[in-house]
Amino acid sequence: MGFSTTAAFSILFVFSLIAFGLIYSVVADIAKTYAVELKEKKERIELTTNTRLEISMLNTTPYGSQHNLTVLVKNTGTSTLHPEYFDMLVDGIKYSFDYSTTPFYPSTEVWFNITGVQGGINTTHRLKMVAENGYAVYVEYQVR
Repeated sequence: MGFSTTAAFSILFVFSLIAFGLIYSVVADIAKTYAVELKEKKERIELTTNTRLEISMLNTTPYGSQHNLTVLVKNTGTSTLHPEYFDMLVDGIKYSFDYSTTPFYPSTEVWFNITGVQGGINTTHRLKMVAENGYAVYVEYQVR
């Protein structure tokens, strides 16, 4: 009877070590993933907090029922941005665009050109410019 008790205890002890190892491994992976996600979220918040864009000038060129839009934007924040990852929406419609330079350093300006925007002379529109980190600038303009 003494040997079977020792054997049972040894088997239970080994299985409990294996179970603890598996549980520890899963918990450690979850904690590591959480820490990485928390760090990335903090970096995104910091980048968005340090981002400031100012629309310096906006020109329209009408032709028929459409117009072209030229926008001069100044980076007044401390974040370096990349115009290729921006989104330009006019009245909620996403348009493709060209830009004058990349990267978009602090205290510099970039020209954005949007062609084929719907709306002719004397129409009013709303431009939403969204940076790569989600920071957005809005402006309402009229085609002249």
